[in-house]
Amino acid sequence: MRRNLFICLLLAGITLAIYWPARHYDCIYFDDSYFINETPEINAGLSWHSLAWAFTGVVLANWHPATSLTFLLTHQFWGANPGVEHLVNAVIHALNAALLFLVLTQMMSLRHDGPQQPHGSPPRNANKTVNAAITAMTPQADATWRSAVVAAIFAWHPLRVESVAWIAERKDVLCGFFFLLTLWAYARYAEKSKVHSPESKVFYGLALVFFALALMSKPMAVTLPFVLLLLDFWPLARVRMADGGWRVTGGERGKPSTLNRVKGRDPHETLRPQLSTLVFEKWPFFALAFGVSALAFWLQQTQAAISDFSKVPPDFRLANAVASYLKYLGKTVWPTDLAVIYPHPVDSFTSGSWPGWEVAAGGLVLAGISVLCWQRLTREPWLAVGWFWFLGMMVPVIGIVQVGEQAMADRYTYLPLIGPVIGAVWQLSKWLRTPRFQLPLAMVCAAGLAGLTMRQLGYWQNSILLFNHCIAVTGANPTAEFCLASGYKSAGETNAALTHYRISLALNPNDNQARNQIGLVLMTGGHWAEAEALFDETLLREPGDYFGHISLGQVLSHLGRQSEAIAQLEAALKNKPDGVDALNNLAWTLATCPDANIRDGGRAVQLAERACELTHDQKTVIVGTLAAAYAEAGRFDDAIATAQKACALAAESGETNLLQKNQ
Repeated sequence: MRRNLFICLLLAGITLAIYWPARHYDCIYFDDSYFINETPEINAGLSWHSLAWAFTGVVLANWHPATSLTFLLTHQFWGANPGVEHLVNAVIHALNAALLFLVLTQMMSLRHDGPQQPHGSPPRNANKTVNAAITAMTPQADATWRSAVVAAIFAWHPLRVESVAWIAERKDVLCGFFFLLTLWAYARYAEKSKVHSPESKVFYGLALVFFALALMSKPMAVTLPFVLLLLDFWPLARVRMADGGWRVTGGERGKPSTLNRVKGRDPHETLRPQLSTLVFEKWPFFALAFGVSALAFWLQQTQAAISDFSKVPPDFRLANAVASYLKYLGKTVWPTDLAVIYPHPVDSFTSGSWPGWEVAAGGLVLAGISVLCWQRLTREPWLAVGWFWFLGMMVPVIGIVQVGEQAMADRYTYLPLIGPVIGAVWQLSKWLRTPRFQLPLAMVCAAGLAGLTMRQLGYWQNSILLFNHCIAVTGANPTAEFCLASGYKSAGETNAALTHYRISLALNPNDNQARNQIGLVLMTGGHWAEAEALFDETLLREPGDYFGHISLGQVLSHLGRQSEAIAQLEAALKNKPDGVDALNNLAWTLATCPDANIRDGGRAVQLAERACELTHDQKTVIVGTLAAAYAEAGRFDDAIATAQKACALAAESGETNLLQKNQ
């Protein structure tokens, strides 16, 4: 017990030390800002409204209330602090390292590692049987160090950096935490059910609750019921080969079976002939997985996050899936050239697609490994369990259903690659039977991975470092260019930002987002005519572009063409009735326009009040707009009180310009 506690503390401590520098890192301009300062519900901290939003809101085409709740908690106590968010991710990941070790050691205490022959069948060769038994029957200490090595590789591998250092990927580490707790509770259930203990129902219920929380952290956990079936075979040993077929083991110790005595079986073990028993046992898990899968697919489809076959044809999807499986394995063994965005080979600017013969060869390699693992199922079960764990868990994100633009992503490996690591560690420990080989090899691998992880982590200090590295690794990459430009823009380097926005647009001329950002940079530089031309092109390509209408409205307003500006803002509201920016900008124009024929205080109040309602009176600029609207409507007492509220918000958030303006 003390040894296990020491190993847990060591794993968690080293993991936290590796990721400790991230507490000084900035947010990444690729989804992070949504969780830091762009979402009013998160910024408001804990409240009844924010709690309701956490359970009902859709966040970047995903429903993950458990993850959203963690952001509400951190904002409640520390506000919009990227360093704290990074540290929370690192702490959860460190806990996952210790938890994986504990789960594996617990399950291995119930295992049957070696080849299992039917009860009552005499061995063909006594010497071979003894040798196999020596190979398979390892002491508990051996299983402990193997489990520790698996946990260390999991926690210190460079492929984990994206899940931990990216604030927006809190869902990965949190899902992993509840995933591992599910395995722990299920292992306890398996142990208690063997002796028909009433506690087995308690642990089954806990496993189901933890599984639900994993799904509420990230839908990728939908494959967990299949993982449980694999673990039933090894290491939990709830199913084995007997009487020429698979049998489910169970029974109550101390109550021998007469039938077993007659057939020469273990008298303390009952065999039930249906393997389907274990499948039916998990029907609540499958039901939850099916429900969340359907919800996730529907949400991503309604949010236009899923690419249709016209954009990514089926042959490209299949080829990319095969290539990605092999690339993930390759990066597990040789973790270099990692990038936050891997362009999809279907895109015209990429050169990373594989020839057809290579895809076919890759498919044969995957099939060959699967056949080999299946053939060695009873002799070396860890190989099959680890391999099929990986194949199965990757299915939702392998690209058959193409979500997003990426070909693959390091973050997708957070849980799936646990399986191959288990298989590899157990197989190597079988080949290297003496500790004098095992321990040095494990220490060298762990130290090497930790060093590579710290190196990879350094790229995540800010968007400029991260996306410069990404472009260096992947080559032409419009999304990385766009994010790099956003990093430069945030740092005040507008010339560099403009350059990279233009590179992004050149690589992908259909990207209106890049075109709009170029227009905004030109506006800040006073190039109003060029900006107007860009926004006109945006709306020509996509007439309903909300951001294009708002931005063109700003340009036209500055140029004194107020009627045209109002028309653009009205068009934006038509496409998005609760668009906060459109509500605010139109309210300001109607409240402050120099042309008395255009000013409309009553409508300005309605629009500004709606904008304040949507932002929960927490946005200084919008509260200030409402004050101006009240003044235009003749409600001067309300205008003064609202302006004072805007001053208080500005002072609290350090917005000096808005403070002076409202004063």
